[in-house]
Amino acid sequence: MTRIMTYAALMCLALSGLLVFSNSMNARSGTAVPDACDLLKVSDVTPLLGGTPVSQGSPGGQVCTWKGADPKRKLMVITYRAEGPGAEAAFGGARHGAQADAEAKVSDETGIGDKAFSAQVSFGAIFVVLKKGRLLQLQYWTGDRGTSQDLEALRPVAMKAVAAF
Repeated sequence: MTRIMTYAALMCLALSGLLVFSNSMNARSGTAVPDACDLLKVSDVTPLLGGTPVSQGSPGGQVCTWKGADPKRKLMVITYRAEGPGAEAAFGGARHGAQADAEAKVSDETGIGDKAFSAQVSFGAIFVVLKKGRLLQLQYWTGDRGTSQDLEALRPVAMKAVAAF
């Protein structure tokens, strides 16, 4: 359990660093990134979370947290404001971070965005996607190490978010 908490803390620190980096890149580029909560509808996340999911966005709209019937499960949708080389670097950093967990199963994904990977990580499953030089991440928190079933459940949700991104 301590190992999971440590990995989750490291992922949160990496996320914070990437958000700060992407905000500074956005200030220079002037890029408008969609609000993370606008990328999915309740009907999109209901199969994943159960009940009637509700969303809560962060100030600035870069992070949207969806919660449903099961308090252990949540979905975080994260948009990064970095573009081009900055987004590529953040994508590489996210992949490196996922691979740092020796038990994580990291796989390239085709047919979703321009470049993507998924991973079964200590807290659930993730998709990280580059689309038109912008970065999007979905984190499905299950309360346990991610499984192939978690990835299969997350994949259609990720595809809908990417289509709206």
